[in-house]
Amino acid sequence: MPPTSKALTHSVDTAEQMVPTGPDEPTTPRRRRRRLWWVLLPVLGVVVAASLGAALVPIPYYALSPGSVRPTESLISIADDELVYTSDGEVLFTTVSLQQVTLWEAFRGWLDPAVDVVPEEEILQGRDPDENREVNLELMDTSKQAAVIAAFDHLGFDVVSGTGATVVETVPGSPAAEALEAGDVVVAVDGRPVELSDDLAAAVREQSPGDAVTLTVEGSDGEQRETSVVLAGSDDDASRAFLGVQMETRGLAFDLPFEIEIDSGSVGGPSAGLAFTLGVLDVVTPGELTGGKTVAVTGTINTAGQVGPVGGVAQKAVAARRAGVDVFLVPSSEIDQARAAVGDALRVEPIDDLDQALAVLAELGGNALALEAPTV
Repeated sequence: MPPTSKALTHSVDTAEQMVPTGPDEPTTPRRRRRRLWWVLLPVLGVVVAASLGAALVPIPYYALSPGSVRPTESLISIADDELVYTSDGEVLFTTVSLQQVTLWEAFRGWLDPAVDVVPEEEILQGRDPDENREVNLELMDTSKQAAVIAAFDHLGFDVVSGTGATVVETVPGSPAAEALEAGDVVVAVDGRPVELSDDLAAAVREQSPGDAVTLTVEGSDGEQRETSVVLAGSDDDASRAFLGVQMETRGLAFDLPFEIEIDSGSVGGPSAGLAFTLGVLDVVTPGELTGGKTVAVTGTINTAGQVGPVGGVAQKAVAARRAGVDVFLVPSSEIDQARAAVGDALRVEPIDDLDQALAVLAELGGNALALEAPTV
């Protein structure tokens, strides 16, 4: 019997080990759960990696969002304190915040009406970020110089001189392309002398599409000739005369009545030109230029006081509204964008030149139309 009992015991033990698990056994759900995790873990890893990438990895897009609204008066310095005047009002220039974005930031920007998300190429235009930064700082320097010249010119000082408008290049298919070539210098229009490139631009603006003008041109050999050109209509505005030439002033020279500096810091681009011109006029003349009001401004300016378009007008309008300014002056070609961004929450006025800007300030109660030139 002992051997039989021992064999039976052995058989029972073996049988218990070999019994298959049934569907109600607790080990099967655990095994299934383990298999499920092996499937889910890679998926979760991909999701986490994609989320981190969307949040951290920059994509070739930039976001333009409302930037700052900054005073001009405190940035303008003159060596002679007796030539500086203070006022209760303020002229402010507006900026746009520009930042390369991640996919997540781009998505948020697309949902925000105050933000524009644009392709990288639209911002950099073939340059790398450092090169783009340098270009914009150079544009700011040029803009400040033009702003100061425009201010003193308005006050009656003869601050800029030249010997003609040099042709840099012509627009293919334009009236200028058939009559002018790079290096030519336009010295008169219809017999009226042209000393600056702005003189030629002003002469064209006085005409209408279809008008013929006679240009006195000095060639690279120094010989002068006269050529008749029929002006076309601009692609942007068919009612505006178009010559189709890029120019620069030959022999450009400046003679300021006194030295003046504008500290623009790290801000780049030419869009603060009009604001700086108004700021200079506010600082060097007595009285209230803005009638005590706070005025935000954007727009390029040339030495003749003509105002040109800028970028990011909608974002600048939102920044001006948030700053609580009384009026926002913008280039007339971009008035619709600015008003669409702020509605009736802010008074926005279109400007084509310095005289129009001063007229708006006069409506606010300022002395902008009766400025006294400083005695130097």
